[in-house]
Amino acid sequence: MSEFRSLFRVELGAHHLRPGRTRHRLKDASGLHDFPPFKALEICSTSTGGGFYLMYEPETGHGTDTWHQTLDDAFHQAEWEFGVIRNEWKETDRPYS
Repeated sequence: MSEFRSLFRVELGAHHLRPGRTRHRLKDASGLHDFPPFKALEICSTSTGGGFYLMYEPETGHGTDTWHQTLDDAFHQAEWEFGVIRNEWKETDRPYS
């Protein structure tokens, strides 16, 4: 069984684009809803490889993710979408929870 691990994390602050350049929506039984504002991002991977996940963590409730073929692609998505620059990321290397 592969382990899902957090590699990098960044807390979104006042200097970041919020809500961001991309609209993330959730569809459930009551319809289509925007996610609450995101407070943090994490880049995760599995122990078997196969790309990187940019995890979007909202202020409340469950988040969402996007898949990227390379680590650089995930960093670039966060930079384009929220204005997160590379040196803002903190290394985590822990199981994702």
